[in-house]
This record gives sequence, C-alpha cells and structure tokens, in this order.
Amino acid sequence: MEQTTTRDDRGTLARVTDAVYWFVLIGLSLAVCCAPTIVLWLLLAQDASNLPLYAVGLLPVAPAVSAALWAWRSRERDPDTVPVARFLRGYRLNLVDSLRVAVPAAALLGILSINVTYGDAVRTSSLNIAFVVLGLAVLLLAVRALSISSALSFRYRDVLRLSVFTLLTMPLRTLSLVSLGVLVVGLSLFVGDYAVVLLASVLTFFLHLSERPVLERLTEQFVAADA
Repeated sequence: MEQTTTRDDRGTLARVTDAVYWFVLIGLSLAVCCAPTIVLWLLLAQDASNLPLYAVGLLPVAPAVSAALWAWRSRERDPDTVPVARFLRGYRLNLVDSLRVAVPAAALLGILSINVTYGDAVRTSSLNIAFVVLGLAVLLLAVRALSISSALSFRYRDVLRLSVFTLLTMPLRTLSLVSLGVLVVGLSLFVGDYAVVLLASVLTFFLHLSERPVLERLTEQFVAADA
C-alpha cells in the first residue's frame, strides 16, 4: 500500500515538474520573440499621440502567440515533446499567416486611435465611443483569426469569415475572449506591464483552452466534411 502511494506521488510530482518546465520555457520563448514590442513600448512616452505606434508595436506579438498556441496543442498530442522546439516550429509554420492577420488589424487600430485622439474637436463623444467599440471588435476578430490560422489551414478571407461566424454563434467563447482581455488590461493597469510578460505563458495557455471548442467545431464542420 505504501509502495503504491509512493509511485502515485512520484507521478504527480513528475506531472507538476513537467508543467512548470513547459510554462517557464514557453514564457521565455514568448519574451524573446516579443522583445521588439517590449523595447518599443518602454521607449514610447505614455501619450495618446503614440497610440498608433503602440498598435504597430503589437506586430511581433502575433507570431509569438500563434507559436505558443501551436506548442500547447502539440503538448496535448505528445506530452514528451520539447517545448522550445515545438514553439519554434509553430513560429516558423505560422509566421506568414499570423502577420497576415496582424498587419491589417494593427493598421485599423492605428487609424481608429488617430480618429479618437485627434477627432475630439470635430466629432461628438458618442462617435468616439463608437470608434473605441469598433477597435475592441477588431481586437476580438484578430485574436480569433490568429487562433484559427495557427491551427487550421484556410484562405485568409475564409479565416475572417469563420472568425466572424464563431464570434457570433459561440457567445460563451466570445465572452471568454473578452474576459481574458479584461484580465490582461487589469494586470497591466493595476500590477504593471511586467506582470503580463511574466504570465504570458499562462495567458496563452488559457487562450488555448478557451479556443479549443472553437477549433473542434470548425474541424468537425469544415475540415472533416472536406476530408
């Protein structure tokens, strides 16, 4: 009886150690790949006029997040894989597709931020609120499109269509994305930007869990049907 308990304890310890190992290495990989964003944001003054530059600075984040999502999915298929190797493979495979999502999103966010920042004198506050809401919608669409394109192979326009489709037809998953976004903003405002960097691997893991039902549904409805 004591021998069985010891084996179970060792098994639990091994799983915990492996999980910590993955979180640390994925976190370090994210920090390295997002270093241009971190440096740019540190150099920029916290002024509304720099919002377009903040939006452009998000570009390196997209391939890094896509690679992390790839790595977390890979871990489910094969727990013995090496996290950095999985991350780098996901980065290489999804680099183009992730930038295809991120570049238009960053451009739209930059334009919207300019409208909000410099449009006060000629626009009503209600219109500025509409721009902010539209910006949040662009962010949601970009994150969902990034999640889909990092796992499934679709044309860019089909990724956008499926992103809109799932955002509207899977409200719980959309609410989960909103909640994760609120968590990131809360960490940044009340703890500090460094908290987002330190917890990046945990945040991408939760994003992976949140988006898994979406990918399963798309695989069943579209990929399986085509196969």
